[in-house]
Amino acid sequence: MKLGMSLYTYGADLHAGRISTEDAIRHAASLGCDGIELIGEQHFSAYPDILEEGSRLRALTASLGMEILCYSVYLNGMLRWDRETTFSEYVDMAVRAIAATSHLGCRILRPAFYAEPVQSLIELVQACLPALESYDVIWGVELHAPFHPMHYKAALDAVASPRFRLIPDFSCWARNGLPDRFMDAGLDTFQALTPYMVHCHAKSHRFDENGEDPNTPYRELLAILRKNGFSGSVVCEYEGWLQDDVPYSSLKNAVRHFALLERYGRKQ
Repeated sequence: MKLGMSLYTYGADLHAGRISTEDAIRHAASLGCDGIELIGEQHFSAYPDILEEGSRLRALTASLGMEILCYSVYLNGMLRWDRETTFSEYVDMAVRAIAATSHLGCRILRPAFYAEPVQSLIELVQACLPALESYDVIWGVELHAPFHPMHYKAALDAVASPRFRLIPDFSCWARNGLPDRFMDAGLDTFQALTPYMVHCHAKSHRFDENGEDPNTPYRELLAILRKNGFSGSVVCEYEGWLQDDVPYSSLKNAVRHFALLERYGRKQ
């Protein structure tokens, strides 16, 4: 199991201009991360054209002994002000993101797509399967609160392809704290989904005095992954900066968060 950092964690400092994307990558490497997750709209100034920046960030990441574990993008439902995005436009966006993922030397793409009804996701992924095969990329659908843990299982079974897998966000198993993150789903659902998982977002909004996340059962979730021989990746995704944007808070909390991930994610 690889442990890393989503650069989303550094949002407070990146958005305020206190650090650059390169600084965030170097900081993640200093913590001992195996790799990073990049978000197209947040970490590339010329997005959706990422070729030049992508080559540079890929080289920097590799030079620091890490890899790009996942590339995240948002499939825009309003490309034009006067109408919703068409199916063919969604396919075009997704295929370009698949090619960009390959350019980054990455195999996992997380295209954020509001899949209601879920059948729309099934049809979109099926239309993109040839591109996923051609570029050797996996489409990871993100399972996030407030959806129930089994929300995408029917879609995963319907597509029935190793090119379409699951990226669970730990928010679906949060037990205390923020109202919109209160899920308290049984850990049996996490166990049932492990065969579909390829990458995980270890969400956190706060830490207690012992460096634990009081909202989410990190020990139990990571123990399940270890027990099942999970060979994918898990990245820290600290979101507390959305509520508490103070100078360099994201750097401080990245240190806390990765220490927590290592505590329960490395072989014990």
